[in-house]
Amino acid sequence: MQSELFLFLISLFVSMLLLEPFKSFQRRRHIGQYIRLEGPDLHNHKTGTPTAAGVVFVPVALCVIAIFDRRPETLIVLLSGVLFATIGFIDDYAKIWKKNACGISGKAKLAFQFAASALLVLLIQLQNPHTSMKVPFGGEIEFGFFYYLLSAVVITGMSNAVNLSDGVDGLAGSMFIFSLAPLLLVPFWANPVIASLCGVLAGFLWHNWYPASVFMGDAGSLALGGMLAVIFSIQGREVFLLLFGFMFIVEMFSVIIQVTVYKTFGTRVFKMSPIHHHFELKGWKESKIAFRFSLLALIAAIAGVLSW
Repeated sequence: MQSELFLFLISLFVSMLLLEPFKSFQRRRHIGQYIRLEGPDLHNHKTGTPTAAGVVFVPVALCVIAIFDRRPETLIVLLSGVLFATIGFIDDYAKIWKKNACGISGKAKLAFQFAASALLVLLIQLQNPHTSMKVPFGGEIEFGFFYYLLSAVVITGMSNAVNLSDGVDGLAGSMFIFSLAPLLLVPFWANPVIASLCGVLAGFLWHNWYPASVFMGDAGSLALGGMLAVIFSIQGREVFLLLFGFMFIVEMFSVIIQVTVYKTFGTRVFKMSPIHHHFELKGWKESKIAFRFSLLALIAAIAGVLSW
């Protein structure tokens, strides 16, 4: 536990300190976030806020982890961070270059994500061959050859789930910390990785808590989601993401439900999706949403620890 605490603290302070000049650089160059036209009007004032903080905190986490932990499993997680952060950086750069919030096309982004996920599944199988998934409270489900496709879908899906959750100040970062921090209570091979990721996100939240002075960007959210899924996929524990990634999955399925119902019946289930915007339009403050969603993530993660 002492080593995890050290990794957390060093990641926190390096991330927190490096983000300050990163914000200053963007302000001098007049670089900032472009707000989606379909987003809530409450966010229009955020246009121009420095963005793509993942370009800073993801490399910090990867470097700290690589210095102190170079086991094969950890290297696969690091590669997932590099791959998904690169995809996210391309999208962030496209938004800045185009001067709008569109970035690269959804189909292209999904294709890149799935290709990265397929490569990661291959490497995981070389390190720890398995075609079954462990389930909470014991037991496992055998999927055979179908497992490879399912695992790639899980990695891609979780990457997008964290990305969709990055919609109000402090939300994605705080939910990620509270989703994974309880795992430090159980003996798990990835605890050094988790400690460092929680550390850089704590440093990021120093700048991102309401009112945010910098946004995460896709370079951060896609990398975090991909790494989260890979951490569990290496041991065939993808089903545990239902607990340790509970609120991210809620955010993702709120979008799926909204789109499906609207295209089928022409009506909306939520005022806006992802679901954090629904509550925002109901009058909840951003800090209230971040706190309550993170609390729910913590409760689900504690249930995950109890089911370990």
